[in-house]
Amino acid sequence: MQKKLPLVSELPIHDEYETVNETMSVLEATRLMKSREITDLVVVSEDHKLIGIVMESDIIRKVVAVEKDPNQVTIKQIMEAVDPLSEETDVITATQTLIEREVPIIPIVQKNDQKLLGVLTINDCLLALKEFELSALIANKEK
Repeated sequence: MQKKLPLVSELPIHDEYETVNETMSVLEATRLMKSREITDLVVVSEDHKLIGIVMESDIIRKVVAVEKDPNQVTIKQIMEAVDPLSEETDVITATQTLIEREVPIIPIVQKNDQKLLGVLTINDCLLALKEFELSALIANKEK
């Protein structure tokens, strides 16, 4: 019997994230990141719709490295627009999405109401795939 691929809901969905409004300044966002000791933020629109993420690397590449004033740049100007994944997404699809979008995290929402549950990291996906592959190999060896 072939083992079923794990779903995102079976993986650790990190709830240690922070949401920021797209109009927030980069300076305010970096202060929040520092105080919470996190490197990525989930971005929401004025009407609280999930619209993307901003990563520490975005701030470095798009603000610091080009010597822009972080107090004058908004999160919307530097964020990565990403569509969230449903908790019912399988781990391979989630991993492919993270790799294709070249982002380390992706927001996870409930399928029925799009409520934000947390964020999923590329590391969690890769670990789940490794464990899945190992259990599949063991199951095949035992046949």
